[in-house]
Formats: sequence, structure tokens, C-alpha cells
Amino acid sequence: MQFKIVIILILLVLAGCKEIESTEIYNKEHVLYLNGYGRSAERFKSETKYAAGTLRFYKEHINTIQTQGHVDLAAFLDEEVIETGYVLNEKTDHYNQIVGYILESRDGIIGGYLEFNKEVEQSDGTIRIDSGETTSMFNSMEINENPILGHIKNHNNK
Repeated sequence: MQFKIVIILILLVLAGCKEIESTEIYNKEHVLYLNGYGRSAERFKSETKYAAGTLRFYKEHINTIQTQGHVDLAAFLDEEVIETGYVLNEKTDHYNQIVGYILESRDGIIGGYLEFNKEVEQSDGTIRIDSGETTSMFNSMEINENPILGHIKNHNNK
């Protein structure tokens, strides 16, 4: 009788040992926000939570967000702010990685900005990311008006 129970337990364990598919779950509001600008997320990149009152200690980063990303954070310096980044499907002929960052506070999106990067594979197989331009979150159709960033290519090409 014990042998049958052991066999059944082994079969149950083996049945549960199948390969698990990895699926990424995106924040629905983030997806809608990006879609509103004609953008789509390829994959999650990062999330940084700034505790209430700590944002002011990241002066260089905040300056970049405000001056180049055109997101005014003055009203949120004493609030908790969450910055979430997604690598986008869109690419340009000058940049092969565009990251869309979304800033939230008080349970709502307060703005977003784009970071244009160049991903370069090294001879040892590692990937180096060279930072490029940081801009405001603008519609993907407007990119052709900016020769520094290049023309969109591989849009949603998965």
C-alpha cells in the first residue's frame, strides 16, 4: 500500500515539474499611456521608487527629466515618486534602443520621457549601452521631424 502511495506522489511531483513559461505583466495604465503616444513596450526595464522627500537628492537626474524630458516635478519633490522604464519596440536608424520612462505619484501618472540609446555587442559577447538623447514623450509619428534622432524603423516588429 505504501509503495502505491509513493508512486502516486512521485507521479504528482513529476506532473508538476513542467517548464514554466515566463510572461511579463505590464501595468495596464502604462501600456495605455505609451499607446497614447504611438509607442509599445517590448519588455520591462526598471522600476525606481523614490521615497517621499528623497527626490530632491537626485539633482542631476531630476534636472535631466525637467529640462530634456520636459516633466515638471516641482510639485512632487515631497511625495513618493515611482519611475518605471520599458524598452520600446520602436527603434530609429540612429538608436537601436528606446526606453520610455513613466513617472507616477499619488496613484497617477505625472508624465513621461524617452531615452534614446545605442546597444552595442562587445567582442566578449557582453552588451554595452551608450546613452544618447533624452527627450520629452512625443508621438512616434513626430520623430521624422527630428534629424538628430533618426527615422523610425522596425515599428512593432517582434
